[in-house]
Amino acid sequence: MKKELPHDLDAEHGFLCSCMNENKVIGKTADRVNQDYFHFDANKHIWQTMLDMWASKKPIDLLTLTCELRSKGILEEVGGEHNITNVYTFVPSHVNWDSYLHTMEDLMVRRRILNTCKRIFLEAFDRTIDTETLQESASKDITGMVSTKTDVRLAREVLTSCVNRWEEAARTGGEINRGHPSGISKWDMATRGFRPKTLHVIAGAAKAGKTTSALQMVTHSVIKCNVPIAIISMEMSAEEIMDKHIASISNIALSDLLDGKLRKEDHARLSKAISETMNRPIHIVDEACMNVNQFRARCRRLVAENKVEIIMVDYAQLMEGSNDPKSREREVAEVSRTAKIVAKELNVCIVLLAQLNENGAVRESRTFYMDCDSFTKIMQDEEGDSGEDYIMQITHNRHGGTFSIPLRFIKHQARFEQKIVEQ
Repeated sequence: MKKELPHDLDAEHGFLCSCMNENKVIGKTADRVNQDYFHFDANKHIWQTMLDMWASKKPIDLLTLTCELRSKGILEEVGGEHNITNVYTFVPSHVNWDSYLHTMEDLMVRRRILNTCKRIFLEAFDRTIDTETLQESASKDITGMVSTKTDVRLAREVLTSCVNRWEEAARTGGEINRGHPSGISKWDMATRGFRPKTLHVIAGAAKAGKTTSALQMVTHSVIKCNVPIAIISMEMSAEEIMDKHIASISNIALSDLLDGKLRKEDHARLSKAISETMNRPIHIVDEACMNVNQFRARCRRLVAENKVEIIMVDYAQLMEGSNDPKSREREVAEVSRTAKIVAKELNVCIVLLAQLNENGAVRESRTFYMDCDSFTKIMQDEEGDSGEDYIMQITHNRHGGTFSIPLRFIKHQARFEQKIVEQ
């Protein structure tokens, strides 16, 4: 870091000269080039002044730019009239402006990397910063070092991609547009399953089956398709989660499993369930509490180190915001928005659980509806014939309709089954 940061004065002057002599170059680069592209303060001021003049539709040449810099009181700061004249006549033609810009961009990235490394280096010595915050900050800084170019695509490019996808959908019966299965076929058909960059909220009252149903759905993908998943639990321990999972897939009563009261026929089913689960990519994060910054950092590590594709979070109201909450609703809104951003950034599916109140409503539901791809309530069917009758009600769905799916809850096995309703 003792060496001078990478820069190229000639490239900066060549680019500025091109902009002065051909104002169209400014229009082509205004949404891309910022002051970080320039190493020298004088060139930063010249570029910003030309950008302001271009935005105000003022003509830009040697005389008008000099007058504008003088009116701002920064003409001497940028080297005076002599320096502006030198820049204006620096290259004989503007045709190579993109080459000058490419050089500036390369050096900007190198400066950014060096400055970021220096900041991370210094923060690592600050014992007042906790490690989770430090890791999140470092991860965001490193992610922020990517190119700032805007990804602009022509309609024909996007349409060509869509046509290819539509043709593949016709050939495969729509499979290409569906994600990993949940085991609840009607839910999969409505929401298109667990697809990348999506957020699905599964809500239920306390002890009403939201955790059991969500756990059953996400583990179906890993058991049937070997999809790497992660379960972030702030309510149940890792052992409790595994108890429920094994009881569910083995069809053994959870109480019998915990009390050690297994029949002879149970041993074979238990052995099979253990074998099916033992080497599956199921990653469990057992946390008593977590804030949104820690959640981001944990998700990034899970994706980077374990290639997870589905992340289940139990549950939203137990996660804390990044700052002191002004209201509980705002804090949950931050959790919801963060979950959606993380899903998009990491190209994963996030299944976020939420708690309903005694009246079957969630106070922050409007927040979830704005962010999620689907909102599903798990509740007991009051019109059912027994206490085993439940309803999976899709109340919000960006990619399909909203309707109810009848379920049967096998309590002793901690498992839901989709009921077949005769028409």
